[in-house]
Amino acid sequence: MASEHSNPSPTMGDPSIPAQDGKHSQKITPKMLWLTICVSCAAWIAEFDIGYAGIVLIMPSYKKAFGHCTQQPDPITGDMIEQCVLSTLRQSLISIAILFMAVGGALAGLFGSILGRRATIQIACLFCIIGAAGMLGTSGNFLNYMVCKCINGVGIGQLLASSIVYGSECVLASKRGLLLGIYNIGLAMGSVAAAAVCAGSATLPPQNDWQWKTPIICQIPLGIILGLGVMLFPESPRWLLLKGKQEQARMSFATFQNIMDPHSLEITAQLEDVQRHLEFEKSLDATTSWIDLYRGTNLRRTAVSALILIGLAISGAQFVGPYAALFLSGVGIKNPYLINAIVGLCILAGALIGPFALDYGGRRFSMLFGWTGMAVCMLILSSVSTGLGEHNPTSQTVVVVFLCLWAFIFGGFIGPSVWLASAEMHSVRMRTIGQANTTFLYEIFSFSATFWTPYMLNVKYGNMGSDVGYFYCGVTVGVTILVFLFVPETSRLTLEQIDDFFVSGKRAWNTSTKRNIAISRGQCLDLSKTEHEALVSGGVQDSSAATPRNESSTSIE
Repeated sequence: MASEHSNPSPTMGDPSIPAQDGKHSQKITPKMLWLTICVSCAAWIAEFDIGYAGIVLIMPSYKKAFGHCTQQPDPITGDMIEQCVLSTLRQSLISIAILFMAVGGALAGLFGSILGRRATIQIACLFCIIGAAGMLGTSGNFLNYMVCKCINGVGIGQLLASSIVYGSECVLASKRGLLLGIYNIGLAMGSVAAAAVCAGSATLPPQNDWQWKTPIICQIPLGIILGLGVMLFPESPRWLLLKGKQEQARMSFATFQNIMDPHSLEITAQLEDVQRHLEFEKSLDATTSWIDLYRGTNLRRTAVSALILIGLAISGAQFVGPYAALFLSGVGIKNPYLINAIVGLCILAGALIGPFALDYGGRRFSMLFGWTGMAVCMLILSSVSTGLGEHNPTSQTVVVVFLCLWAFIFGGFIGPSVWLASAEMHSVRMRTIGQANTTFLYEIFSFSATFWTPYMLNVKYGNMGSDVGYFYCGVTVGVTILVFLFVPETSRLTLEQIDDFFVSGKRAWNTSTKRNIAISRGQCLDLSKTEHEALVSGGVQDSSAATPRNESSTSIE
């Protein structure tokens, strides 16, 4: 990666850029807060869709609509009754919709680059509404149901890829973790809402199709609200600058930061800093294409971003989210609908501390702590079940307790950090297609995880039962090691200062939130005294004078 050392940072040796200490630059404005809530609605819709898709698999009306029914004697009365079974193959085929989420993620890169962040979110909402409306009329026809679910999946993929990019480009660097932690609360609330709606609709008679249709119809009003609500906010100022719309970018910065004069020195400084980084990237490569993601400095950034979301996909989220009810039912837990709802509440409870974990601990800390705790929970869950037996009452209690603890840790540390951190890894110029590429890879691995899970649990195939915890413990340990080695701490840095980090070639394990706070205040901790004095005095003007370890960018956002 020679390119990381051959070019100086675009802000090295420019002491004219003011530090992040303006009155406005550290304040959370109402516009930023409402934008974050709006973006979290996209997370709500996405997680709601993922959550209910697995729960309905054990509903009698769903099995009757799409499964195979036979007449069998009742074990108690001896009367002939109808028994419907959904094949393991069809349970797994539900995950095909995730492949179309990957397609949606890729399309978000195209639409986001051409039409902007807001329009991409609106197109995504349209796909979600059309898909949900179509599924309501497919009872008895599994093929038509899957076609409509795949249309819905395209919209979900676009929401996941575009919403977090829009939010991260519009809020302050110093408050980005705190604000976008609300995005994870949206994910958690979507999971809780799916569990609660399914628990309620499951009480309807088994012959009533609204038992499984009720959670689907809920997506329609949510899509309408988000599609209209996003129009209340200006376009991303960074996207506007990419398109050469400087005056509109000024207005966008000023609106989000509640600054009356869009031509103030503070707005001008931000505008010039973003523009400087864009010009620096263009000097390295005049094009912006998918190929650029996999060469030069961008290759490292793409790989780190992908690692974060692939880790999310394979470390148990696609097991606990869609298939917790199926798993609990298989190990003999009574009332899996209720326990599944409690698991969702634990994720939500954890999500409430997520913004503070991101703000004070940082992204890297949250991921390392979270995945370590999740691995321990899975190990204990399986070990106790192995020792006492799956159907032992004490063993079942331990399974429920540690599944809930896993959910709390996931909601508090992994959920809030992974989506934000993955979006932060890309450069300004490559962020739209970069996050689209990452989302595409995430959905591919999510598809794999959701496809193999029913086979792991089914008694005719893997029959792993509670031993599935050993598998996810091992995977999570592997992810934790890779995160320690390759994922840097980006808390408190502007998006442009993160660019400087990747140009510097510094190792991930040498980064920390404490050090980032110092960088944001203009302190160059990695420079010798002589180099620091030269930088402050404007003496460093070229790459030969700049150390690769220097990532000082004292810009404001």
